[in-house]
Amino acid sequence: MSTYAVNKVCYRVVHDPAFRRLLLVDPERALREAVPALSDQERESLLAGDVGTLSRMGANDFMLHNLARFEVLGLDLKIFAERIRWAYRQEREQWRREGWVP
Repeated sequence: MSTYAVNKVCYRVVHDPAFRRLLLVDPERALREAVPALSDQERESLLAGDVGTLSRMGANDFMLHNLARFEVLGLDLKIFAERIRWAYRQEREQWRREGWVP
C-alpha cells in the first residue's frame, strides 16, 4: 500500500472542492482518476468507507478523519469513530487485561 496516495486523497478532500464534489457524485471515478494512483485494495477500502482497514494499513488517522468531516464515501464522524475503534478493539482489550487502560 502507498499510504501517500491515500493520504493525498484525504488532503484533496479538504483543499480541492472540485475533487470533493466528484467524490460525492461519482466516487469510483474520482478514485480511479486520483493522482498518485491508488491500488485496487486502497480504492476498494475507500469506496467501502473502511477507514479501520486503511488505518491498519498505515494511512494517517488524522488525514482519514477528513473523509468523515466532509461526509464523503458514506462516512460521518460517528461512523468513522466506530470503524476506527472496531479496527483496534483487540489491542484495547489486551491493554485492559494487562492493566494499561482503565
